[in-house]
Amino acid sequence: MKTVEETVKTGFNDFMEKTLIPTMEEVSTKNARKVVEAMIVERSLRGNDVSGLDTDQKLKFASQVKAAYRGFHDQARLVTKANEALIEEQDNRGGYLVEPEVAAAILRIAASVGTIMKQCQKWPMKTDELGIPNYTGNFLTGSYIGVDLPGTVTGLTFGQAVLIARKWQLAFTVGNDLLQDASVQLADWLLAMAGEALANMIDQQGFIGGQSSAPGPFQGILTVTGTNTYTLATGGTTYAKFNPVTDAANVIATLEESILDGAAWYCHRTVWAAIRAELASTSGLPFLFLSGAGNELKDEPGGGPIKPAGYMGGYPVYTNRWLPATTVATQTNTAFMIFGNLKAVAFGDKGDMRVGNFQSGSFGGKEIALSDQSGIVYKHRHALVTVLPKAFTVIFTSVS
Repeated sequence: MKTVEETVKTGFNDFMEKTLIPTMEEVSTKNARKVVEAMIVERSLRGNDVSGLDTDQKLKFASQVKAAYRGFHDQARLVTKANEALIEEQDNRGGYLVEPEVAAAILRIAASVGTIMKQCQKWPMKTDELGIPNYTGNFLTGSYIGVDLPGTVTGLTFGQAVLIARKWQLAFTVGNDLLQDASVQLADWLLAMAGEALANMIDQQGFIGGQSSAPGPFQGILTVTGTNTYTLATGGTTYAKFNPVTDAANVIATLEESILDGAAWYCHRTVWAAIRAELASTSGLPFLFLSGAGNELKDEPGGGPIKPAGYMGGYPVYTNRWLPATTVATQTNTAFMIFGNLKAVAFGDKGDMRVGNFQSGSFGGKEIALSDQSGIVYKHRHALVTVLPKAFTVIFTSVS
């Protein structure tokens, strides 16, 4: 029976991956499958998985996505009509609010696969805007006073970072044959895809922000004003010229000691590979040879966005696909790596998550009613802001 069960699960996952690749990029679909398989292993070993939902909750969620209930107390099943704009503010076109436990489960999954969602400071939002005070004055020292003389009064200078909620959407299509029967496996995939996509978007917006190549409403650490900067010496026109001993020590010294507890390096995996290769070629010593003195320089195979890919200067290195990748071309005066503490980035959670099941309408230029598919649309309102830019140092290549 166990063998049959494993065969069914594997076959279902193969079918889901094959079906979703045309509407979601292949990397995202494969990452979602990794999350699903990790959840299966966790349930086998511990009886529960990262989502925190039990079997009944998952079955109910899968049923709701399939049937698009009007509400949790109304059992009348409806067929929702979609238009190309997917206007959720219209009750008959916007899907329904998922239960708070399901929304929390998706956020937990996002935190298990995304760098920023795992490490940032999270704030609940009851309104669309939330002001967060941040101290912008000098370090407090106080003063010594003489006999019968008044002491000086130090004024506290606070700025304000504002979390402004924006609407995020994930839309994809699923064959109707997959939605015929609600199952735990289907719920795993629906949860994993939402969590993976949300984590990817938050990483993109948090690190590089909205740009012409990747539009978005938020400013990333690489582009926000007020961060510390460090520029490589003349001749350091490529990312590989970053010296993991001397440059790393100088960058670490740019941050105050109070921020260093929890600080880390963030770069693309190709940059991390180039730094290690360059050290070996210029010094004649393999990178791993220098790891004997603890975590000064160390490689960690299998690391990445969640688990450190290595250590540099004693601080963990996290690689993330959204940060600039290295190329063979000269890369002058370009920001490519970050050192800092992600607790200085705030994620505002508006709470409610909406899921819609659409039987018609244009998805990616295709009318899904003619292809026997259903459109699944997730919507969530959240905010992202760098509260304390000085908690980060952005590393640039040299001008020449």
